[in-house]
Amino acid sequence: MKKATAPDKRVKLLVGIINKEDEMRFTDAVNEHGVAMHFSGLGHGTANKSYMNYFGFNEIEKRVTMSLIPGAMEHEILNAVGHALKLYLVGRGIAFTVPLSGISSIINEAIISGAQSADKQNVRRAPVTKKKEKKSMHELVVCVLDRKYTDTAIDAARAAGATGATVFHTKSINNAKAEQKIGTAVGQESDSVFFLTTLEYKQRIMEAVRDVAGLKTEGGAVIFSLPVDDLVGIGRFEDYVDGEEEEA
Repeated sequence: MKKATAPDKRVKLLVGIINKEDEMRFTDAVNEHGVAMHFSGLGHGTANKSYMNYFGFNEIEKRVTMSLIPGAMEHEILNAVGHALKLYLVGRGIAFTVPLSGISSIINEAIISGAQSADKQNVRRAPVTKKKEKKSMHELVVCVLDRKYTDTAIDAARAAGATGATVFHTKSINNAKAEQKIGTAVGQESDSVFFLTTLEYKQRIMEAVRDVAGLKTEGGAVIFSLPVDDLVGIGRFEDYVDGEEEEA
């Protein structure tokens, strides 16, 4: 007899880079599947001209929404968000999940138990097409740097294979101890730049940004990467019902 698989008790981070008018539609789609926590902010997108319309990362305001979701329903939630926002259409945006290494036990319990309750209530969901499990092929490269060097870093990343970026205006706060250890000051006024890329280009992009705006330069970039577990919105149409990609 096949041993039953234990339910996934993890909470994951769902990130949506979407049009600002889609914020409530995004969170509503997630909430249909149980309890989730959402945080949202503004950024702007950039992309090479040839990719601009395809990815929707043109020079317009973007809403970046981060949601804590039950890991057991990751694929189902991504599918629902993809349908609700029509992410299979050009320029509608993207959504992807990132694993967490830790979270408050109170929040974890609330989100996981909420997902189980929704499952018992047989909440209406978008159809899901089963797909083979496969190793993630994407990474999120994050660069926090002096905003005067943002364009320089993006240009270097593009030359290294990046197809687009999302930029947030941020600031460095209370980093005196870390700056003493690393031997350099981090700029107070900074930008955080997200590059969603494939494993093939991750290292090239990180090195390209380091060379033109790294920690030991005036750009002072702090660069790191995160694994992306799954995503919708970048040519990932296999989860959608046949013919739905053609909707207007």
